[in-house]
Amino acid sequence: MKNTKFKRILEYIVAVCLVAVAVLGVIVIKRHINAAKQEQSLTIEKEATFSEIRIGDVPVTDYVIITNGSIKAGTRLSSYIEKVTGEKVKTFLGGSHPNKINIVRDKNLAENDQRILIEGGEVTIKGRNAEDLEKQVDIFANRYLGLAFAGEEREHVLKNDSLRIIIPGDVYYTDDSWMPEREPIICLWKTTATRGVFYNSGTSLKSELMSYSDDMLYEYVRMMSACGYTGIQVTDMCSAWAYYGNYEFVHDRLRFMADAAHSLGMNFTLWVWGAEFNGYGWNDKSVEYYGEYDENWVRPYEYASENPNAQAMFDKYYSIYAELADCCDRVIAHYNDPGNLENLEDIAFYAGMLRDKFKSVNPNVNFGVSCYTHEINPRDLCKIMGTDTTVYLGACTEAGTTWQYERTCCSMDGLTFGIWSWNLTEMEIDQLAEMNVNANIIKDVYNRTAEEDVYGKPSYWSEMDSYHVLNIFSHYCAGRLLQDPNLDADELLLESARAVVGDEYAEKLYEVLCLIEEARSGDKWESFRWEYEDYCIKNKDYKADAILSKSEECLKYLDEMIDADIKDNTIPLPVSVSDLLQLIKPHVKQIHDYSQFRKDLDEAYTKAAENPDKEILQKTIDDLYKPISEYNVITGVWGVPEARAQYELTEEFCETYGLEVPQDPVFISFRKQRIYDELVTWQRKASEKKIFSLSAFQWGVAYGKEETQRLTKELVDDGLLTLESEDTVSVTDWERYCYDF
Repeated sequence: MKNTKFKRILEYIVAVCLVAVAVLGVIVIKRHINAAKQEQSLTIEKEATFSEIRIGDVPVTDYVIITNGSIKAGTRLSSYIEKVTGEKVKTFLGGSHPNKINIVRDKNLAENDQRILIEGGEVTIKGRNAEDLEKQVDIFANRYLGLAFAGEEREHVLKNDSLRIIIPGDVYYTDDSWMPEREPIICLWKTTATRGVFYNSGTSLKSELMSYSDDMLYEYVRMMSACGYTGIQVTDMCSAWAYYGNYEFVHDRLRFMADAAHSLGMNFTLWVWGAEFNGYGWNDKSVEYYGEYDENWVRPYEYASENPNAQAMFDKYYSIYAELADCCDRVIAHYNDPGNLENLEDIAFYAGMLRDKFKSVNPNVNFGVSCYTHEINPRDLCKIMGTDTTVYLGACTEAGTTWQYERTCCSMDGLTFGIWSWNLTEMEIDQLAEMNVNANIIKDVYNRTAEEDVYGKPSYWSEMDSYHVLNIFSHYCAGRLLQDPNLDADELLLESARAVVGDEYAEKLYEVLCLIEEARSGDKWESFRWEYEDYCIKNKDYKADAILSKSEECLKYLDEMIDADIKDNTIPLPVSVSDLLQLIKPHVKQIHDYSQFRKDLDEAYTKAAENPDKEILQKTIDDLYKPISEYNVITGVWGVPEARAQYELTEEFCETYGLEVPQDPVFISFRKQRIYDELVTWQRKASEKKIFSLSAFQWGVAYGKEETQRLTKELVDDGLLTLESEDTVSVTDWERYCYDF
């Protein structure tokens, strides 16, 4: 009996064990299946986001997070890394590790202290408290991990064809920046129709910000952050509204840029036309300032601030601007060039109206007025407006320019002031547009301007961005030099090349950039600007042979880099590296073709000195003159700089030897079209026929007065314009451009 009972117990135990083993086996199998499914899911997610994120040469997944300041912030960062890579990173409360991201709480941090540092491959994220740390983790994810709007409902991984992110192992930072606040001035002239004149269907839209997708626009703002800027400034003007049909679309894009900037820890500045509400394609014939002249050339109002119609108009447009007040950190009102207020009292009156509208919505907004042309005296302005108005002075661009008086006034009166720099990183694209590389000129102007800090030091500087993505190299240099103007400009330019194409091709892209700098800008303001005798493109010392040889070499470099399909950029780009290089290539081709022309022209002068036979020389110049092509570049209303200079030098040669200037029908038709379109643009503003002088187009400056008059007369012969007097014309069918019939 006992044996039978023991046997039954034993059998029961064995049965239970077998069941347990079977259950355990099922659990193990299920776990393997689930793990396989999870691995497959992570692989799919990984393929859909980024296959590689590196900090320097080390994958971010080889890093550990040291959460000395906040476990929650560390967990948050870990989840972001897993979201974009599909892999987890380890999190520790302390300890040492060769590759680490430090989460540090520092209650003594000041408002503007750097909170994200990358040095020697080690990342440090700082915050004053847990909330600040989580915010900085979000900013880090947006700046470096390929996320957009981290921590918000619209958080997502940015689209990136390369599926790869390379974070620099060192990000430049100085504890004592020369300019603590730095912004690019994102100018909204339309790249295909600057000034609302002459639509250029050949211009590539890869430089057209307002045509960018949301992710491309976000990447553009990220690019500016990586250049070293602390914010972005965007121009809001009726010309932009005209290009896109309404202000609502433009404001939607501006608000998106503001949101992008804020998510990256940057500020957003709105710059507005303060007294220009009609023209450039935006036609509002109700716009009125001082009232219409009567038959005795007397206006009803001495001051626009007395005119109720003007007050209503300003209220209307300022209310439009103020729709963005809630997302602005700073507002700058611009009243000169363009502008229609003729005295300081009116400027102060309406600037006060604009300030009050913005502050009623956003009391903390920094409001200011642009005084960059010396036309507005900041001391007199602020006597009316009050000392809480920020004023914006200009830079000391050329030798001998000074802002000593204005700076001294600001210091004595307790005024806050900044610098609004124009046409320094590049030329504004509305007139003479070109891709520029101005590293050495920027450094020269910054150092000259810094000498006046003894009279009063600004803490804010904004730098023009008009050519957009092709201006990245100058902006990279400007963003660093605004922190320390003593840095080496050439080293920064090489660094910018490395940031775009990586180590393997950095020297070759650097050579391309040096060529553009030498051929289009030179090393000083006077060689960069067309109005000076030292203008490098037309300079008699232009080194045609050397530039021609360099441009041939650089075209080969560009082809090599484009074919390589480079994905080693450490700086965010809104377009691919190959697209960026393809945008650069036609500029180098223009330089190549122009240097060939200059070489041939020098030889023509040599031959003419030996044998000044007019028939031979006429054939020589006829064969020689082939206009530089516009290709797909952004072209202002003055045309391609090399083509403009080429024609003027051809004119000089013909004048020297009494020859007929050769005329290219395509080149001339482009010029005449631009003249006609600008006169039509101004006609559209009026309800009656407008009369123009023969040299009205761009004040005769674009093509020269005589050439402008000659082409305008040809438009009369073509029937497009009508001669009103010996010196004036009108648009022949002007009624077709009136809309109030």
